[in-house]
Amino acid sequence: MIGVPIEPEVIARALDRHDDYRVLRRIRRMDRRPTRIDRSNSLVGVAIDVETTGLDHSRHEVIELAIQRFRLDAQYRIVETGRPRTWLEQPSEPIPPGITRVTGLTDADVAGRAIADGEAGCMILTADFVVSHNAAFDRPFLEKRLPMAAGRPWACTLADVEWRELGYEGRTLSALLSRMGWFYDAHRAEVDVTALLHLLSHPLDEFGGTVAGRMIGNANKPTWIVDAQDAPFSAREVLKERGYRWDAARRVWSAQVADDLARDEADWASLMLYGGRRKPEMRRVTWIERYAAGS
Repeated sequence: MIGVPIEPEVIARALDRHDDYRVLRRIRRMDRRPTRIDRSNSLVGVAIDVETTGLDHSRHEVIELAIQRFRLDAQYRIVETGRPRTWLEQPSEPIPPGITRVTGLTDADVAGRAIADGEAGCMILTADFVVSHNAAFDRPFLEKRLPMAAGRPWACTLADVEWRELGYEGRTLSALLSRMGWFYDAHRAEVDVTALLHLLSHPLDEFGGTVAGRMIGNANKPTWIVDAQDAPFSAREVLKERGYRWDAARRVWSAQVADDLARDEADWASLMLYGGRRKPEMRRVTWIERYAAGS
């Protein structure tokens, strides 16, 4: 009827039912406070995200840290969330222009600001595990800035979920949430943590369970880091196809394999890279060591 306002959600639901349209809804802050919780059969996680002055944790610094605690029930559903906390911090050098373009953070925003070490560290130390989207990036920065919070179990929604096997092509946080019907304004730590919680809570209807359950099921299994030390330069394409990645800090081609595949991987590397003369260097890791600097 002309002149009668229509609620946007009514329009969205109508479009959702049409094959030619796909609706994306903006994520909202997750606030879940149930009246009854079986705390004896639950896990407390802490979702984190950092914004930094660059990509190298040995040289660059954290300028924003966001943390939010949450509780998973026995079915790995988020049944409770804590209050989100965000801190800005002034680095020792000016924020590079490229970082400002991505995050919107300026030197004026962070001037005189600092992370509350005690509060942030306590939130992490009293949780059962820490999670981020790309823990290999976030964990070294976090543990350098908050060494008292080092050594906690870590999980990663980027690496600890077999997204391709689940039918997802992109693995960025925004791409995954877009497939799930959500969108958000990325590149600020607090918003990214909210997005992470929505990702963790998403039900995997065809496969059963939730993203959080799938992630934890993989994260708490031991794996092996395989380092192809002194691999010939000519083998770089073969290594890439095999799933190895170049670790610039340690200057080695490295891969992570499941516990039951470690012996086969060692045999493959020995034959294909070293002509049977030696084996690759290998070390077993759990989610306590995984994603830490140098792991």
